Amino acid sequence: MKNIKNEIWILADDRPGTFSQSVGLAEEIGLEYKIIKLDYSFFSILPNCFLSSSSLRISRKTKKTISELNYLPKIIISAGRRCAPIALYLQKKSEGKSKIIQIMNPNLNFKKFDFVILPKHDKIKSDNLPNLITTIGSLTKVNDKIIESERQKFSAEFANISKTKIALLLGGSSKKTKFEKDSAIKLAKIASKVARKMDAVLLILNSRRTDEELSVALKENLNCDFKFFDWKENTQRNPYLAIISYADFFIATGDSVSMISECGAMGKPLYIFDEENISSNKHRKFHQNLFAKNYAKKLEDQTEVLEKFSQKKLEETKRVALLIKNTFFKYYLD
Repeated sequence: MKNIKNEIWILADDRPGTFSQSVGLAEEIGLEYKIIKLDYSFFSILPNCFLSSSSLRISRKTKKTISELNYLPKIIISAGRRCAPIALYLQKKSEGKSKIIQIMNPNLNFKKFDFVILPKHDKIKSDNLPNLITTIGSLTKVNDKIIESERQKFSAEFANISKTKIALLLGGSSKKTKFEKDSAIKLAKIASKVARKMDAVLLILNSRRTDEELSVALKENLNCDFKFFDWKENTQRNPYLAIISYADFFIATGDSVSMISECGAMGKPLYIFDEENISSNKHRKFHQNLFAKNYAKKLEDQTEVLEKFSQKKLEETKRVALLIKNTFFKYYLD
């Protein structure tokens, strides 16, 4: 067995959303972390019940990178279905000394992992598992350090705006939902009405899932002061975290759990725009959890101004990290 180092390994593939959750949790736990980039082999397309802890799922390049390290970590953070078997493979190499924190459903027996972290809106029948931690929404990498860094980086763009700033975060369609042009037009009209009434400026950012048709429809139907940031034109210098830092209010479309969770972590009034085809039932369960606990309100057709309602920070990443440190890893991390 290789030596065990007081370090976290983050298993990273090509999904930025899951990677972001892993980094956020690692930073809150507080140990040094290393990012292990995974290249998958053909076998990764198989269901996880096959070859669940086998190295056949990763490429020779990834195996070489891991073998050249002369140690294994105390903690492995994996996120998503495809990373989970690789975490089990590494734990087997450590003879059980490396502990696994699995984010999202691994599609494997939860008892194989030391912790499994799932959003409450996932339909999982695992209420009696002591290693299961449920969250409202997703984990995020939003913390004071990164927000202040992004705030300084984009101060020239946002610091001198004297008007009230409303961040409008636009998602898009998914495999199961369809964000239609009519919904974008409706959102533009409501947001314009609100911005005019509040003498505010809209700071608008679309996302990878936003169809060009939606972006065009939104812009063409705005009747207020706004600044539009297209993600395709800002891949090298993305203002997203700066926008949520400088904004006084948020309007987010209901399709993106990650965007809503990140806005919720800022402790500012958050409004969710949703229509029948934008979100799945699972997303709506997430929205209802937020509404019930006063983390957010729904953006209604008749909304004219955004209120500074009693809004609190959605600090699920910090809460989960404390649970992990104060329970299972209380002595293990010393």
